[in-house]
Amino acid sequence: MSKAFMEVKNLSVTFRNDGIFSSGEVKAVKNVSFSLRKGEVLGIVGQSGSGKTTVGRAILGLVPYSGNLNFYGKRTSCMFQDPLASLHPYLSIRRQLLDIVPDEERVKNLFKKFNLDYETIGKKKPSQLSGGQRQRVIIIRSLLNEPDLIIADEPISMLDVTLKMWVLKALRELKETYGLSMLFITHDLLTTKYICDRIMVMKDGEIIEMGTLEEIFSSPKEDYTNELLEAIPKV
Repeated sequence: MSKAFMEVKNLSVTFRNDGIFSSGEVKAVKNVSFSLRKGEVLGIVGQSGSGKTTVGRAILGLVPYSGNLNFYGKRTSCMFQDPLASLHPYLSIRRQLLDIVPDEERVKNLFKKFNLDYETIGKKKPSQLSGGQRQRVIIIRSLLNEPDLIIADEPISMLDVTLKMWVLKALRELKETYGLSMLFITHDLLTTKYICDRIMVMKDGEIIEMGTLEEIFSSPKEDYTNELLEAIPKV
């Protein structure tokens, strides 16, 4: 087994709730510990409010946390669920991407990889693109700095089924080609089958089960994991 590429120990995140009708602290993540190997994709699965997104944001340094985080790579990148909120509304796609990495040939190659026409898409603003085009631009942007680790938070949830499968295939090929490590955060357990090596199931801010794809899909130990499996549409 390869050495851990990232180690998370006793990660906890607490938010202050200063609402009109109630106040106090909300423990969004509670003493979460896991490791990630180089080239591994770990799926973090759970329903809304499980804490899965907060784990990713804590690792990125977007929310304060307690606990220990050891990352042995050089660069991280992220893919968020809402591409419109992640892109500048008034700048062209070309300008935004070249501001990150001024290497137009690299940008063009990634556009080709994700089946987008650079000359057409590059001169448009985010609002002029379809949802699928915007989401693929976000994925391209996350790859520009050649990251060691990508934190992908619901990166395909806004795509139709056909495009979801196409993007998952492209991400899997990039993982295999470049040895990318990834945290793949999703509420959709089915999609983890196509890209993840292991799955971490979260509920109420805690890890309730972790295992390989075969262990989770063939012999889950927790009732909650069974509920997620039963929610998968039967074809």
